[in-house]
Amino acid sequence: MTTIIFVRHGETLWNRQLRYQGQKDSPLSPVGMDQATKVGEFLRTRAIDAVYSSDLRRALFTAERIGKYHNLIPAADPRLREMSFGVWEGKTRGEVAKEYPELWEARLQDVLATRIPQGELPSEVVERFLSFLNEQTQTGQPKDRVIVVVSHGGALRLVISSLIHVPL
Repeated sequence: MTTIIFVRHGETLWNRQLRYQGQKDSPLSPVGMDQATKVGEFLRTRAIDAVYSSDLRRALFTAERIGKYHNLIPAADPRLREMSFGVWEGKTRGEVAKEYPELWEARLQDVLATRIPQGELPSEVVERFLSFLNEQTQTGQPKDRVIVVVSHGGALRLVISSLIHVPL
């Protein structure tokens, strides 16, 4: 059976500013760079067969820090990206609540069914992420592999809640 270790990327500058990142490529903060190094060090004694990452820079940097201890180059896959927050990306919650008050309230009432313009629904994030995981665990893959998947907080919460059947 394949063992999957999920890792969220390190802190970004936009995390510190409480901005919606989504698929915008905000760089890691100095703290985030340190976190990426520390997770790599933490996993250095663990046998790892492959490292996969979202193709966004903040996740790839984190994945590279893990891969270097195992002589592995992370494979980037866009299916591991964060949820797209569309027109909200780059904005703070306060800015969004002011600029899109009705949509903000609708999302607070039903996060799963409210689509942000030019963004994704949570179900779409889960679908694309699970297509990646299914490829990694399907028949024909080596047995007893250990893989690391570096992704994003929102996407990981959605996928894990789906996998363990716990509502958000």
